[in-house]
Amino acid sequence: MGIFRRPAVQPVLDRELAAAVERLEERSYTTYLARLKARDRLNLRNNAWNASLISLATSTTIASVGLLVDREMYGSGGEALLVSLAILSLVASLVVSSMNYGARSRAMEANYKRIQQISLSAESFFVNPAAPTRQRLLELSNEYGISLENSENHSNSDYLRSKGAPWYRVWRDSLVNFAPLVTLAIPAILIVPFAKWFFDGL
Repeated sequence: MGIFRRPAVQPVLDRELAAAVERLEERSYTTYLARLKARDRLNLRNNAWNASLISLATSTTIASVGLLVDREMYGSGGEALLVSLAILSLVASLVVSSMNYGARSRAMEANYKRIQQISLSAESFFVNPAAPTRQRLLELSNEYGISLENSENHSNSDYLRSKGAPWYRVWRDSLVNFAPLVTLAIPAILIVPFAKWFFDGL
């Protein structure tokens, strides 16, 4: 019976391997959750800035038509208002093109899905008795490192959101997310004098 006894060092190695796998699983799962929140943030900003761009373009068109038919439709400062809206529209266009939120959101989605696969592989590391080797752990660790390097990092606010942090800890980042949506009120404000002119002419 003695010849089949495992070496005394083997349980130690197994415990070390299990601990290393557990650390990788925790790190990759934490990263997965944070980058999932990063994807949501980028996608929200993409939608918000696109909505802002559409809103400002619509506002500029409404104001232009209004000023063509009635130079006093928006008061004595109507032309200055039109110029201001044109500048805001240009700024929104530059933000949309330079920040590239849409493409970054899709890249972040692909990245968090890959990291999720690594986390699941670490979670099921010991299911197959032929697979749990240090070489396999090294391969998973390398894949995790490559996944981190091939993507932009998530923000601290993304990490806090993934941990369920209260709103007041991420309010500044949330304000940036929703700030472009303020411009959605501009067409509603401009349409009132335009609609009044239109219905008065009927």
